[in-house]
Amino acid sequence: MLLWALFLLMASPLFFTNCSNDPTMDAVPPSFKEVVISPAKPHMGDTVTATVKFMSKGKNWYKMEYKWTLSRYQQEPQYNVKGQGTTIDITEPTFTFVVPDTLGMYTLRVNPGTVSASSLFGNGSPFGNASIENNSVTFTVRAEEE
Repeated sequence: MLLWALFLLMASPLFFTNCSNDPTMDAVPPSFKEVVISPAKPHMGDTVTATVKFMSKGKNWYKMEYKWTLSRYQQEPQYNVKGQGTTIDITEPTFTFVVPDTLGMYTLRVNPGTVSASSLFGNGSPFGNASIENNSVTFTVRAEEE
């Protein structure tokens, strides 16, 4: 019995210490400054690359989902195309789209979704939200010869 009690006394710190595999609450979601397109003045049919630029990278997150919409509402015919994507490994979201064959002013809007973390956010959740200060960019589609 004395041997059993001695074993329990020595083993008790193992049961009450924090495991090193437990997640910590130090994840910070990213924040983004703006959406930038290249080329900035696209022509009909061009492939455009859109990048959502960091304001702050945050920390200990590994994946962010986002949705984007390319629209033209103020002219006929109206145009509305939607897409979505995921960025991995704390990188700025980048995606491509093809410029419509109709001249006019378009707006590209990006909305951040769920951010997944390798540790927990301040509220104790493995998921949080990113923010984008200026989540849209407007551009005019030009004819090829312009």
